[in-house]
Amino acid sequence: MTSEREQEEGPMKGAFNKASDMVGGMVGLAAASTAGGRSTGAFLMNAVVGNLYEVQAAKAALERSRSEAVRNFALKMIDDHTTAAHQLHSALRMNETKDVEPPPQELDDRHSGMIRHLIEASDEDFDSRYLDQQAMAHQETATLLKTYADEGENPQLRSWATSSLPVVERHLEMVRQIKSH
Repeated sequence: MTSEREQEEGPMKGAFNKASDMVGGMVGLAAASTAGGRSTGAFLMNAVVGNLYEVQAAKAALERSRSEAVRNFALKMIDDHTTAAHQLHSALRMNETKDVEPPPQELDDRHSGMIRHLIEASDEDFDSRYLDQQAMAHQETATLLKTYADEGENPQLRSWATSSLPVVERHLEMVRQIKSH
């Protein structure tokens, strides 16, 4: 028997959403390793939107996931990415960042689409979709942080990127471990 959510999504729409997430992840990864990771404005936009996405995706996982490991991971994402957002906003209050435009406070279209794809996922596909998105998002964020830490314009934000990178790398390893079980 198919669930109501499966009937709404259908196998073709689910496959399309997954492919769309993958393409978006590749675009995000490319941007994180180029100007998106070097320019302060682009870096901030990507870092803030990434944190917002992580928290919203984790909240969806807490509502939908049937896996204790995924739910525990989602709780960790909410805690760590909320902390990262607070630390980033503290760095922005420093004197050296006064000329930096305030970052966005809502998701961009790509990340909104990823959240929509999570919401539309069938119950059976949810955990896999969430973990696939998390692997892509954390790889993108790790690349963004490393690029800015190495080449970014602002010393306070370079420091934040450097200190945030190991946390994101741990998240990526956690995703890989959960996916392998």
